[in-house]
Amino acid sequence: MGGIRLSEGILDDYKDIAALQSESWRSAYSDILPASYLDGPILEERRNHWKGLLSTDGERRGIFLAKDGDALLGFVCVLLDEDPEWGARLDNIHVKPDYRGRGTGRVLFKYAAQWVSTHEPQWPMHLLVFEANCRARRFYEALNGKIAGQYAQMTPAGVVVPSLRFLWEKPATIADLKRPVPGL
Repeated sequence: MGGIRLSEGILDDYKDIAALQSESWRSAYSDILPASYLDGPILEERRNHWKGLLSTDGERRGIFLAKDGDALLGFVCVLLDEDPEWGARLDNIHVKPDYRGRGTGRVLFKYAAQWVSTHEPQWPMHLLVFEANCRARRFYEALNGKIAGQYAQMTPAGVVVPSLRFLWEKPATIADLKRPVPGL
């Protein structure tokens, strides 16, 4: 890896983001989401999702890409107003399967936390993760995320999956973490 460069996602990035997310979901969720979705409509469904989201005003959402040259290695999406009761929502964070464990996820996560702290300094940050996604859970635990509840989450695949809400009361403190973080 020559060096990670972060940039803000723009509408032209929607196909690359959808492709990376589809690849990530196929890798991480093969035992969680139905094969009929992962082997079928996922790419088109994700393209429509990201095209729609990137077409909206970006002031209250942040979509950030991690690239090495022109290669998209990962991305993160934060929505400030998705669930204000819990604070900012880290809606997506994905890293190409071949690049997991190399620090890309940590860079993206820390940048998202800093972005939240800049826009809403007093807000916590949260996310939902599939309960069966042990790799992601270890990653969030290593970043001092605390489980704040269990939920039945409806997925784009049309199935309900048991999920956990992770919460960070003070996202600004994430930048201070020095120990290695497993996973993404």
